[in-house]
Amino acid sequence: MPDASRKVLFVEDEADLRRAYARFFKGRFDMEFAGTGAEALTRFRSFRPNVVVLDMQLPDTDGIDLLRQLRTTAPKIPVIITTAYVSMEPLVDVMGMGHSGYLVKPFDLNELAHRIDAAE
Repeated sequence: MPDASRKVLFVEDEADLRRAYARFFKGRFDMEFAGTGAEALTRFRSFRPNVVVLDMQLPDTDGIDLLRQLRTTAPKIPVIITTAYVSMEPLVDVMGMGHSGYLVKPFDLNELAHRIDAAE
């Protein structure tokens, strides 16, 4: 069920994927986008999202470090991790930083929508 009041921050360095998110989720969520870790932290503070969709590979930082910083600010915020590398899931789990889902690219946007809708 769409929830346009749900605020989602998409942290993704690939401009084409950010545009795909914007098109696919238009009217479904209130969205903000960040292409770098620094931009993500700024947007996170000002936008105050309910859910973060976080790519693990960013040009200025890795997703692990960014996730650590987000957890310091908002320990319980749902974070859905996206990555092209299957091998990163155990690393994130072992580091005890928790996440609300893990998707390996390429993934179906309907699956991402389901994960966002289910995140609490």
